[in-house]
Parts: sequence; C-alpha cells; structure tokens
Amino acid sequence: MNIVGGEFKGRKLQSPKGDRTRPTSGMLRKAVFDICRNEIEGAAFLDLFAGTGAMGLEALSRGANLAVFIDKDKKAIECIKANIATLKVEDRAKVIMGDVLSAVKRLDTPFTIIYIDPPYDLAYLIPEILNLIVTKNKQALIFVEEGTPSSLKIEEFTSLLHKDTRKFGNSLLHKFEVL
Repeated sequence: MNIVGGEFKGRKLQSPKGDRTRPTSGMLRKAVFDICRNEIEGAAFLDLFAGTGAMGLEALSRGANLAVFIDKDKKAIECIKANIATLKVEDRAKVIMGDVLSAVKRLDTPFTIIYIDPPYDLAYLIPEILNLIVTKNKQALIFVEEGTPSSLKIEEFTSLLHKDTRKFGNSLLHKFEVL
C-alpha cells in the first residue's frame, strides 16, 4: 500500500499482519482527497478506526497541519506509529490507542476533516459517533465509509447535511457537512 498523492506520493506504508485491519483502497483514498482538495491545506484531520493510518498520512502528505489517529488494536497502533516515523511527521501526528467513542468524547481539538471507517460489523456505532462529532465540530467535512448495503438512515442526521454517496466496490463513501 502506497501514499497516492502529495509530498509523500509513492511512499510505501506498513500494514498489520492478519485480516483484522481492512485498509482503505487507493482508489477510495484518492476520491476522498480529490473531493476535499480545497479544504486539506492547513487542515486538522481526524482518522477514526485508523488501521494503518493511511487516511491521516495521506492528509499530511497533501498539506494538513495535524492528523489524529484513533484505533483500539495494538498492532494497528504500532503500525501507525511506524508509518509516522518512516515519513518523519511525528510533529504533526497524534496517536490515541483506545475505544473510538471514549476517545472522541475526550477530544477538545476542532477538526476540519473527519474520516470514519469502522470495521463493517461495527457500523452500528456510526450514528453515535456522528452525534458526538457534531457537538464538538461546527464546520467539519465528514466522510463515512461503510459496507454495502448501507445501514445508515441518513435522514436521521438532522445536524448534518448529506452531500453525496458514492460506491467503490463493496464500500460506500458518504460525505456530510456539519450544519
């Protein structure tokens, strides 16, 4: 797996061994950053269920000032830290090991762009995460990745404006803006 654009384009990233981590495909990562290309420069990026850290590292590669990575899997956290060290972006990255819901509750940094990509069997957590994020981030751009078919009831998110949904293989990418 490689960084697909920006300063670190083409650089290889480590991935934890085994099948517990499902890295976001390069095509989907490219699509996300094509969509938010006007917002990424100087952004604070939050990568939830970070896995390899590819999304946050891609954000740093493309000009984000800060990326915060949250995951509860020890191997994923070790992998993220190794990838951060390889790219020498320790001064712009923060890694939090723990439950995503608990970690989001403790965050006090407002984020410009938020990427939520839970394991597909944990998609039921998305509404609660979105509700927490809305209370702390007043002008964020939010991306949610989930498996097909969608389990989200988009009309229930009254504090969010649903901008778009795109399909990439077995994944759906939803784009929201905080109202």
